[in-house]
Amino acid sequence: MNMRSNARVLTIGLACVGLFSGCAEDHRWRSAMDEGNSAMRSGDYTHAEESFVAARKEAEVLDPQGKRLADTLSQLGEVNRELGRYPRAEALFQEALAIRERVYGPTQAETAASLTDLGELYRLQGLFTQAEALHQRAKEIREKVFGPDHNKTAESLNNIAVVYQDQRRFSDAEPVLQRALAILEKQLGPEHSLTAITRDNLAKMYQAQGQHARAMPLYQRALTIHEKAFGPNHPIVARNLENLADTYRAQNQYPQAEVLYQRAVSIFRKSIGSDHVDTAEAMSRLGQLYELQGLYSQAEPLFQQAIAIREKQQGADNPQVAGELKNLASLYQSQNKLEQSEDLYKQALVIYEQAVGYDREAYVKTLKNYASLLRRRQRSGEAERLEERAKSVLKRLSLESQSQGKTAADVPLAPVSPVP
Repeated sequence: MNMRSNARVLTIGLACVGLFSGCAEDHRWRSAMDEGNSAMRSGDYTHAEESFVAARKEAEVLDPQGKRLADTLSQLGEVNRELGRYPRAEALFQEALAIRERVYGPTQAETAASLTDLGELYRLQGLFTQAEALHQRAKEIREKVFGPDHNKTAESLNNIAVVYQDQRRFSDAEPVLQRALAILEKQLGPEHSLTAITRDNLAKMYQAQGQHARAMPLYQRALTIHEKAFGPNHPIVARNLENLADTYRAQNQYPQAEVLYQRAVSIFRKSIGSDHVDTAEAMSRLGQLYELQGLYSQAEPLFQQAIAIREKQQGADNPQVAGELKNLASLYQSQNKLEQSEDLYKQALVIYEQAVGYDREAYVKTLKNYASLLRRRQRSGEAERLEERAKSVLKRLSLESQSQGKTAADVPLAPVSPVP
């Protein structure tokens, strides 16, 4: 479930002084921004990017160092982040932040929004120290501007907790999430969508710790809220279905999980299209469920489609593509198709090792799986080198976590969701 700045309402000045020549351009800029935001909400990132590029050209004419350009850069950054183009997204977010700090000042709400954009970008790349610092700074700004019990402050608290969850710092995450949830329930009501998002993140935390009985009712409540708020065929509902299905899968309740995954795939296809990355993610999860049951012929086309979609939308060198290649390689390994499996593991490792930011836990799993395959092929020397590399990465992860007083562990099954 993803409710970030693509849902943000932009406040645009409407006044034109005298015969200001920018009025027509201002109208074109607003129209392009509205079109881009609409495309973002529907998941059409290609159209969104085209619209925001057009809006940027108008903004550069209207006020090249002003708020219109910052707003446009922020949305362009969001598109690139959603598509996994992290270096490009970072450059856009940094440019927007610099403008907002200059125009509004370093302690205003608009600046906090840019800090949040960057914080989420760094979290997705596993740069948790940077992400936490940015979200903490955004929270401090919002506390001063809005107050400690405002829903905007609660949103920043949620984001900080998400960073903790990604590091399995559950004892740190839980009280922050509980505080955010209490604020949102009081300010927006227990049935509000943003309240449901924070409750959903709390469920993910319980699920990651194997506390499925605590996670499931929270997931079910979030699903009910979003079905009522958005209708039964909205992408947000599909993401709720995925999370709930993950819980069933973790408890080996495969028939229940299958129904939910299939419904999620169907909703994504109808609402945002068959070529969307969220559709690919749902297909991949369904494929993993089939693989667990030994239904290899049903899993294989789902993994193949997921790879094709991500390569088209995110580029062949994106770490998300590596994850899908790893899934298909594992499937072939289970079927003793070792040569095909090895080729895919090699491709995945090249992508991970050349990426700016990637999931290091997934990288370690790929190394271990490939090493296991090599041992089956009587290539123990190569396997040992991969295993040593995996141990080295795990050691670095452990040292990073211990520097914060924590212990490294596996990444949670369900991805956590930020709030703007």
